[in-house]
Amino acid sequence: MTSTSNPLVRDLNYFILSAANPAAIHLLSEIQSKSSPPTLHSGEETIGYRISIPSHNSRQDEVCYKWRVGAGPSPAIAKMGDIFVPEILLCPQDTSQTPSSKTVRAYIKHIHAVLFLHPQSGALVLRSRSNKPIIYEQGDINDQDVEICGGPDSKVKSCVLRRRKNYLHFGPYRFLLEFTVSHQDRGRFSKTIDRSLHHRHHKLFSFIPSTDIETMWNVWLHRKLPNSSSLQTGVHIYTGQPVAVKTLHNKIRGRRYMIDQIKLASRYRDKADDGILGILDVWCEHCTSPPCLFKPSSAVIQCRTTYFSMPLAEQNFLHKRWRKLDTNTHLKYLYQTLCGLAELHGQGIVHGNIQPGSLLIYEQRAYISLCMQRPDAYDTSICAAPEVWLDKYRELDETKLDIWALAISWLFTCLRPPADLMVTRHSYKHLQTTLKSRRDKGRVPEPLFELLQEMLAWDPCNRPSAIEALNHKAWLPVLPRIARKAKGSRTRRLIKAIEQRQRRAEEL
Repeated sequence: MTSTSNPLVRDLNYFILSAANPAAIHLLSEIQSKSSPPTLHSGEETIGYRISIPSHNSRQDEVCYKWRVGAGPSPAIAKMGDIFVPEILLCPQDTSQTPSSKTVRAYIKHIHAVLFLHPQSGALVLRSRSNKPIIYEQGDINDQDVEICGGPDSKVKSCVLRRRKNYLHFGPYRFLLEFTVSHQDRGRFSKTIDRSLHHRHHKLFSFIPSTDIETMWNVWLHRKLPNSSSLQTGVHIYTGQPVAVKTLHNKIRGRRYMIDQIKLASRYRDKADDGILGILDVWCEHCTSPPCLFKPSSAVIQCRTTYFSMPLAEQNFLHKRWRKLDTNTHLKYLYQTLCGLAELHGQGIVHGNIQPGSLLIYEQRAYISLCMQRPDAYDTSICAAPEVWLDKYRELDETKLDIWALAISWLFTCLRPPADLMVTRHSYKHLQTTLKSRRDKGRVPEPLFELLQEMLAWDPCNRPSAIEALNHKAWLPVLPRIARKAKGSRTRRLIKAIEQRQRRAEEL
């Protein structure tokens, strides 16, 4: 790891990788006598690599928290010009092949593995770079050993080191990786790591494992999300990805709806362009997947809870600091959520519970998150369209209810309407006046104001469909930018069709 540190500030101890059996002790002792790596230290009873990180750096973005582990270049490879030596060296560096180094290289390759801080969660991850397995003792959630291997057919190529003491086998060599951040240094350590993370999740994660870790399915659980009793943060134990774990209470009533919603969200796991945040895994309190919920209804009586994990979003539309965004980024996020709604409506599915908190931002993209449990009744909320309260016996067009709810949720990005306000003629008029004021002040672009007026029409018959809203000229400033980054061919075709229609309209 290279960095430009302030010499007046003490580096922070992070972990020690020490020998944990006679074969590893002999190996590290031989390395120390022949190569003397600067981070390899020995005492009367232990020998190992002491890894630290700089506690202060004026150029923090250039710090790379990564340590390669391996045997280093063989004499033959070194003669070809490759003289790179990994930060954690596990083989003596001789000028010619020796029986000792030959034995080591049978189990440990030049760059065998990499230890790195996950850029989003801050978890320490071990990733294999070889087809020779590394055994992580008690590495899975059932305290069974995990085989980490970089081969093409390997199921586990990486794993989070989530214990205070982690035992690793490289062939016959057993090592102990133990975290050594002192109690008094934890605050400085967390601030230092947080400066290097791509996402500001430091208040939601513990960078140093505790002695009483809690796991569930394939997630190392951390803290509950603020203002939520059913959401908890965690780290995927094999990838290090930060996730949110949602708790659902099984009920016979609404069971079919919940099953359909979970299956629907599962289809969008790897489809970012569709604007719907997919779920990663789903399981139940018995640690089975598919969960008991998917079995005959009699099984639901015996199983009270279902869980699912999804990517941990950085923000939602209620809490995002919108004033710091430029207009086009703002428009891009709105457009992406509209794409998500169009995707649902295109399949004949309504969302039914769109709110600012259900519009999420993850990795600089905006998504709609699905509601897994159908609300028993409409809440007294500004997100409920006026026709909900005008005539309870009238058949409602639920797609137009979604359009209203999405537009109202967008308004939270530029103003703060009362969330628990029932829409009446009087409050509707006040809402329109406030929106016009934001337009006059330049807070809402004119084309977007026109689209909002259409989506918030009092009569649902006058509201556009999701596809019609996507065709609006409000999106022209961001369409080229979205098209360049779109991965799905369908998204590109949609954008191209919109641009063609806009050109024809201008010609007329």
